[in-house]
Amino acid sequence: MKTQSHSRSLLVVSAREAFVEVISEVFPASENHKVTSSSETFAAMNGRAVNLVFNHDVVIIEADPDDETEVNAIKELMSDRESDTVFLAITHSDVSISKARKLRDIGMDEVLPISIDSESLKAVVDEQLSRRQVPAQSVHDGPAALGKIIPVTQAHGGAGATTVAVNLACALASDRSTFFRKAESNRVVLLDFDLQFGNANVLVDLEDNGGFLQLIGSAEEPDDHLLISTLQRHAQGFDVLCAPTPIVPLHSLRAEIVETMIALLKRRYDYIVIDLPRAVVEWVEPILKQATQLVLVADTSVPSIRQARRLIDLYREENVGLPVEIVINRDQKPLIKSEHMREAEKVLETRLLHWLPYNPKVARSAVNLGRPVVEMKPRSDLGKALARVSAEISAKEQVKRKNSR
Repeated sequence: MKTQSHSRSLLVVSAREAFVEVISEVFPASENHKVTSSSETFAAMNGRAVNLVFNHDVVIIEADPDDETEVNAIKELMSDRESDTVFLAITHSDVSISKARKLRDIGMDEVLPISIDSESLKAVVDEQLSRRQVPAQSVHDGPAALGKIIPVTQAHGGAGATTVAVNLACALASDRSTFFRKAESNRVVLLDFDLQFGNANVLVDLEDNGGFLQLIGSAEEPDDHLLISTLQRHAQGFDVLCAPTPIVPLHSLRAEIVETMIALLKRRYDYIVIDLPRAVVEWVEPILKQATQLVLVADTSVPSIRQARRLIDLYREENVGLPVEIVINRDQKPLIKSEHMREAEKVLETRLLHWLPYNPKVARSAVNLGRPVVEMKPRSDLGKALARVSAEISAKEQVKRKNSR
């Protein structure tokens, strides 16, 4: 972890001198940290708390979620919060999830166990402070964003939807010769909405920064600043919202949060690629209603084709005219389609245009190295096929935009 060059001011609120000493050791003056402390509770501080805490960069509180008086005092303090001060609550290691969420709901940016090690605590502070700085790439004066939403799903588990989503985002961001901006790359964001089994971050070598959990746990809908602060920039020029590392219930994400996220991101990005879960949940509805096309990854087996048909019918209940691009994974495009393939096209009511060849060596290497295939092996048969899928999807969006003018 790199030490920050600028000075940081930290306030530690705890009645225990030993606790203050430990925090002071984690953030020494030699690394440009200034640590002060208060043994008073927020309830005892009363009105003085506002002047005390909000002129610090970070406030670390040894908190007891069962102390209703103190919790209410902190809640009242947070109602006057106008600065970018980071608030961290450190609790006993065995505190329940519901009690930890209680502290998050009153305004704590993070709730951490007292067993946390020094490097992890430093990392949390660095991460939270960096979130206060809106990434420069998110502000632009160029042409208005296209705001095209492309959800990606799969007909069965392991079909390869995440691989397609990641490479689609990477290829779209790398395309610098679009119909509308000849010398400017697309603005692309990849959202991993597979809350329980999402691993898009593994394919792009990023660690979950806790941003999605913060969005889920927030009592209010996200604003532009909070949402952008949860995104991470990939070296290939697209932004990523990682799925939470801990498994969370699918219903913990609310439809109104998703709707707000989509509305905010459409103003900033040309393409919003969303890796969907394989479950039918209420909050997918606002995604489907605004989707410009759906990418559905399958194979040519009878069960896969049947499930693909069911998903198309289900998703079109929310968006009747939703265009669907079927991507056949791990199979070469045939020179002459078999009777079985022609029958599959009848069932799906669309031609099978997109084929990704079976190349386990390249696919496995890309996963192990955390690099998209289109970036790591662009000249491989799989890399070329993924790039073609991206180019065709992008071209269709450009044609639709041109015709709508």
